[in-house]
Amino acid sequence: MLNISPQTLDAIAGHMGSSFLEDPMNQAQLEGIIQKEKLMLAHARLHVQYAIKARALHLLDNAPRAVMVALDSTSSSKFQEMQIIMKTIGVTFFILRFREVRCLIRNMKTLGKVLNFSWPKEFIQGRHYRVKIISIDKSLRGKGAFRRLFTPAIELADREGIPMVLETHNPSNVGLYQHFGFELVKTITSPATPVQQYCMIRKPQ
Repeated sequence: MLNISPQTLDAIAGHMGSSFLEDPMNQAQLEGIIQKEKLMLAHARLHVQYAIKARALHLLDNAPRAVMVALDSTSSSKFQEMQIIMKTIGVTFFILRFREVRCLIRNMKTLGKVLNFSWPKEFIQGRHYRVKIISIDKSLRGKGAFRRLFTPAIELADREGIPMVLETHNPSNVGLYQHFGFELVKTITSPATPVQQYCMIRKPQ
């Protein structure tokens, strides 16, 4: 388990929270929410804590500005995933006013038509490597940080002979992942929302 100081954890969560705000799915989810920055920071902190426990947190050069949360499916824990879901719900109710909670629930009901994290079961049976979050600070973009952070995961999957899976809701990310050998295998759409989920797989090479 990584030994992360409280200060480093806060820094990681801060960068990750800012990255969450740029995501089309989160933008649609937070429409009408006043305290969106505070909420995303709290959610990011929970994701970082989960990733540390699951040994799924990967930092570039041990710095908090380039972060990936990714893990082998054999290391995935349904109990830990349920824990973070419940904690996320709890902190949401703690931060938001009742009116905002109702707004968030309406938004999520709409987005639920395109939000699906079990899609890999349609294409893969057995072990795989799942990339959940990649967050690169704006100051590092265009400087090779993404490649340096992402390449070790690709090399690991290739050595183990297992596919990699990820989903993104940002259409501009599709080409980026295709550059690294991922194939777009499914796009989930709904007339209820312009947000789409792009489901991608990279076969071992």
